[in-house]
Amino acid sequence: MFSFMNNPTVALIVATIIKGAILIVILLTAFAYMTLIERRVLAFFQGRLGPNRAGPLGLFQPIADAVKMAFKEQIIPTQASKAIYLIAPVISVVVAISAFAVIPIGNYWSGSAAHPSIWDPSISDINVGILYVLAFSSLAVYGIVLGGWSSGNRYSLLGALRSAAQMVSYETSLGLALGGVLIWAGTLSLHSIVNQQVHGWFVVAQPLGFVIYMIAAFAEVNRAPFDLPEAEQELTAGYLTEYSGLRWSLYQMSEYINMFTVSSIAASLFFGGWSLFGLTDSVPVLSLLVYVIKVAFFLFIFIWVRATLPRIRYDRLMTLGWQVLLPLAVLNMLVTAVAVAFNWGWWVSGVIGLAVIVIAFVAIRRRGLLAGVRREESNGEIVLPSSVRLAKFERVVPDASSEEPADKQGSQGTQDTTAVQV
Repeated sequence: MFSFMNNPTVALIVATIIKGAILIVILLTAFAYMTLIERRVLAFFQGRLGPNRAGPLGLFQPIADAVKMAFKEQIIPTQASKAIYLIAPVISVVVAISAFAVIPIGNYWSGSAAHPSIWDPSISDINVGILYVLAFSSLAVYGIVLGGWSSGNRYSLLGALRSAAQMVSYETSLGLALGGVLIWAGTLSLHSIVNQQVHGWFVVAQPLGFVIYMIAAFAEVNRAPFDLPEAEQELTAGYLTEYSGLRWSLYQMSEYINMFTVSSIAASLFFGGWSLFGLTDSVPVLSLLVYVIKVAFFLFIFIWVRATLPRIRYDRLMTLGWQVLLPLAVLNMLVTAVAVAFNWGWWVSGVIGLAVIVIAFVAIRRRGLLAGVRREESNGEIVLPSSVRLAKFERVVPDASSEEPADKQGSQGTQDTTAVQV
């Protein structure tokens, strides 16, 4: 009955299809329960209970949400470009899922990379795996831009343009941050990179690259504090404004699957992926568990940051990407290239990276780059930018060239403020 499986090519195609289908089911299930986990963790941080009514411990809440989305009315705006409006969320989901095709999620069943089995946990092992992931991650912006443009809503268009500018700004730093690992590994294959970390992780040699990658990853998946494309206070809901029901849930699905992707890349390139200092070499099932634990740790960091940090201003977002992360990523590449060229130890780039992290952190705090504040060099007092100063509560320093005395200016300012309040 299954004699066609004797053909190696046919067997490989069948195995790839079956593993792909299993992976899609796992990703969709993980997305559904990731929403529940995030709501419960956020509730814990905020002193609340979170969803706990649907089923024991709220475990049926994702099912209830799915049923609600399935029966919720899906409205298509009259001014929308219908075909593009309908296909845009699908593009985002397909791109997000496709990136998982080359990620190593477990050890080889045969125990050797030289003789892999067609039923190994990973779907495919290509020699340019990291380029494949970066290429598909860059395509994710098309689903967002097309969705915002085709909605016929100015708020949606602004949110889509924000997302495009944000992804372009941070993808450069993200790619350069991974360049340090690729220089040390000497390969673009994700499986080979993981195999080289069986007895030591690249994060030790690339601490600066890891920090830059994680910051850029938050911006890539539009997560807080970089969720400017969905700013409710400014753009209603950004590119999602005109979407509802299942189409809205597709965008949420792509966001969470992208979180799985960037977490898997971080675990694979910086923390050894499924390996744990040689303990998982002979136990493939244990390698799957190690991989899941590492990815879950990074997913928890995403939730933790969302519960901790407020959304930053858009100009500060661009400033951080172009004036801080990009120069640091280039510096990390140069230091790594020099260390490899002169055959220095891994600890050289590691120590230099840690020193740069400390210096950059102190400089950012001193300049108030993210908060939009600065310190006076004379007395060290914090001065807010003019765009956020409140004349009602802050005393205005009179201009030296003004002819009116300071008392008169102060009283006039008080009268003007009172008049405005009345």
